[in-house]
Amino acid sequence: MNKSIAFINDRSAWQPADLQADSSWRYYLTDVDISEIDFALIQFSQSGVTLNQITMENFVLPQLSQKLIAIRSAIENDLGLVVIKGLPVDNYTKEQLKILFLGIGCYLGHPLPQSLEGELLQEVYNKGENLYAQAGRGTNTSDQLPWHTDRSDIVSLLCINKSATGGESKLASLTNVYNKIKKERPDLAEVLCTDFYHGRAPFEADGLSAYYQLPVFTSHNDKFASRYLRRFIELSQDIEGVPSLTAIQIEALDYLDMRLNQDDVCFNLSFDKGDIQFINNFTICHSRNTYTDTTEYSRLLMRLWLAAYEGRNLAPEFEPLYGTTQGGVVRGGILL
Repeated sequence: MNKSIAFINDRSAWQPADLQADSSWRYYLTDVDISEIDFALIQFSQSGVTLNQITMENFVLPQLSQKLIAIRSAIENDLGLVVIKGLPVDNYTKEQLKILFLGIGCYLGHPLPQSLEGELLQEVYNKGENLYAQAGRGTNTSDQLPWHTDRSDIVSLLCINKSATGGESKLASLTNVYNKIKKERPDLAEVLCTDFYHGRAPFEADGLSAYYQLPVFTSHNDKFASRYLRRFIELSQDIEGVPSLTAIQIEALDYLDMRLNQDDVCFNLSFDKGDIQFINNFTICHSRNTYTDTTEYSRLLMRLWLAAYEGRNLAPEFEPLYGTTQGGVVRGGILL
């Protein structure tokens, strides 16, 4: 991997103040939009088609589709973040929410499996799991989540109900934080552009290599892409044959974690009931504050992983995780 990535000067390198001053990344559903969603829901429910077979052709949104096509372009080529607001979630059953969430998502990309059972949707709520247990997943705990990216081109979350306290989204532009590290500590930026060993998650398929090598920051065909989940870098240290992290690698990861939490990088985003959040998983890192539920306010989200129709080609090092580096095709998710 080329150790030198130039400064990124496009709109993906936003700072929190930029998002506070620019409302273009928010879209408020209109009454017409909601009527289209309702009609598409009725038509799909009467079609006999299963949830896993939902497409743009059988979940038809004549006018809203044009906005969704613009949103998918913005995810790939602009800020990398869009929040659709105002879905009246209380008007729908949970099954209807699954249909409409998948139906909307299909306009941005191919839905991907999130488990070995092939689930295209995962519910995110506190099941009392320990995030750091062997098979712990962030979807099943109320713990604060470390900064991370997922294993898809686009990550989408639908907020069905908020927690009583906490649970705010934390977002950071990875191109912005890369620029800052390159300016402040160019030696560490260079380290983060070289290979790190990653261990496999316990919820992945048997038969895959026990580890793979992938830089935190990559650039391929002039497109930036990052993969960061420190937990899996550290998991690799228990695998026979994997060399120990060097002092400079640990310093680079520590510096990245520190910069992600600073005010000129970290954007705290309230997640309101009826919000649908879409982020570019290669240019935005995300986290979440710890939260507390009550009987009345119990946090419930749904999550989609999407392979973007307009996705970028990736560096060869992504292949063990995504299955293919070609953009615009089905890739990523839990490899089955």
